[in-house]
Amino acid sequence: MYLLSPLLSKLFLKIRLDIPKKNWLFLTLPIGILSHLLVGSITPMTADFLNINNHYILKIIILILSFFGIKGIKIIKK
Repeated sequence: MYLLSPLLSKLFLKIRLDIPKKNWLFLTLPIGILSHLLVGSITPMTADFLNINNHYILKIIILILSFFGIKGIKIIKK
């Protein structure tokens, strides 16, 4: 993800979103879980995240990573 982050940042600059490289690292696991849900491929971590009764540490970590990943995103105004 670190090697793709400059390319992804340039791509998102075209839609006026400034996403720093470190934010891509924080968003790696949340994007991975979301993409596996969209594709329908339930991996063990995705199943653990969707389990309501267990794995609270995983849920907290994913929420913290999502928060730190979204925190640095800036909308560029023309």
